[in-house]
Amino acid sequence: MMLIAQIESNQIGMIIILAAILWLALILTALYHISRNTSMVFPVKILWFIIILLAPFLGSIIYLIWGKNRKF
Repeated sequence: MMLIAQIESNQIGMIIILAAILWLALILTALYHISRNTSMVFPVKILWFIIILLAPFLGSIIYLIWGKNRKF
């Protein structure tokens, strides 16, 4: 409890900003990789784009772990 009380509001703000930047980088990395993947057909690319736009965090992680090395 004491640790939470000692954290200042500007430190919390910096943590939130850093998390938002990392979250955005994750999404942009997945979208960039999808757009550059030549082994993936266009309808599958659209499907991944929709998945990532509807569920950005989970969709990006699933694509980068499971989907990027698959042949569709």
